[in-house]
Amino acid sequence: MPAYFFYDRAKKGQATGICTSCGHEAALTGVKHNAKGVCPHCGRSLTMKPRGRIGRLYDRETFQVLQRTKTGELVVRIIKARCSYYGDRPGTLVNENAREFYRLDPDGHVRCDSYYYAYGESKWKQGDRPVMFPYQYHFEADTCGHVYVRNLPKALSGTPWEYCPIQQFYEHFHEPMQMSHFLVAHIEHPKLEHLVKVGFYSLVSDLAYRGYHGLKLDESQNRTHRILGIGAEDVDFLRNMDVSCSALKTFQGYCNRNLKDRQRLLTWQLAQKIDRDVTPALEFMTVHKFIRYVDRQYRLLKGQTGNWRYNSMLTLLMEYEDYLEMCRKQKYDMANSFVLFPKDLQRAHDRVAQRIKIKADAQMRRDFKAVYKCIMGQLDFEQDGMKIVYPASLDDVVAEGHALHHCVGNYVERVAQKKTMILFLRRCEDVDKPYFTVEVQGRKVAQVRGMENKAAPPEVKRFMDIWEKRVLQGRAKAA
Repeated sequence: MPAYFFYDRAKKGQATGICTSCGHEAALTGVKHNAKGVCPHCGRSLTMKPRGRIGRLYDRETFQVLQRTKTGELVVRIIKARCSYYGDRPGTLVNENAREFYRLDPDGHVRCDSYYYAYGESKWKQGDRPVMFPYQYHFEADTCGHVYVRNLPKALSGTPWEYCPIQQFYEHFHEPMQMSHFLVAHIEHPKLEHLVKVGFYSLVSDLAYRGYHGLKLDESQNRTHRILGIGAEDVDFLRNMDVSCSALKTFQGYCNRNLKDRQRLLTWQLAQKIDRDVTPALEFMTVHKFIRYVDRQYRLLKGQTGNWRYNSMLTLLMEYEDYLEMCRKQKYDMANSFVLFPKDLQRAHDRVAQRIKIKADAQMRRDFKAVYKCIMGQLDFEQDGMKIVYPASLDDVVAEGHALHHCVGNYVERVAQKKTMILFLRRCEDVDKPYFTVEVQGRKVAQVRGMENKAAPPEVKRFMDIWEKRVLQGRAKAA
């Protein structure tokens, strides 16, 4: 709970008052309303409050106590604490709110039985605490909290979680956490303890709490670099960076290609907030030339008056990859620096896009129609005067690109191969007029582009966010 320093009056920044944590009287300097200080008796961090301006102080917190039952199960006891101040002394109410029992089945899976305390009926009920609004925060139903660590070694001893590094992990962040997810992750990832001990805290946090899939860890190994699938010389670099799962996956791809300057490349990516693999562009150039060129183009194009096409380095990078792919398909000389590094990327991209003629054979047209036939009617959504529309044929996608002056026509082959999906965003008042083009990959919106590849305005972004959550991801969950 927060601790306070209650005082009557400060003179020249000095005052005598009471620490609510230990109850001792202390004299402090630098005293003013809501300033921070430290109690000389108990060492607690204090928030300074003049008694005449205290008002209503009410703090509440959740914490978890882990214990072992007689049957060998683990029980996480969810404790709720509330603290109100009447005068200088806090009035504290502490009660046990819920219990979660964990055991390991013979098949190696973690099983959990949850119970909550029904206050009105004064008894325990099985299941999660019911709430009226599932998507609104509810303090009573929240099981995420601080962890009581003093008894952890004794409580975990002799259980499948004996070497679970939950204490070291919690003390690193010292923030409320969901103990249940960490217990499950310890069983699913045998090297979780190793990764915590060597300092990969964000990586462990992703594995335990974000369900990151696609990352390859060799947990049969004992050396850190072999577990992570990187070079031994990269371990300190990634640890100092406190690498996440997505960044590690990208870096693993660079290691598999034995890419030089891969550390510099990842540092640049994180600084530019680019969380995707850039190896398609590096197929034709070195890391040094790549970074130098895109940085120069970004400064050049972003500085042009009224140019909102490249509102971030990520949008420029995506267009550069598009440009290189179009050049490769047109069988340009990909060793020619004039092709690889045009003086104006935007003009070069548009020029190549205009030269490309769609040569779709009958099979591609059949495959294209088959893709949309499978999802027809499943992605419908209408709100705020906008709606999602399906292309009726391959020619509709090409016409969309011509109308909005962008290169979506080059995506028809990828659509036929089920690598991506193209949809149209239309205004309800004029559904035949192109407005924005949407690319969907898996369960996420990859990009939304308007006239001349311009980024979506706030109202369109809001519409797409709602559509992605309710329709794309909602349909996947329902399935």
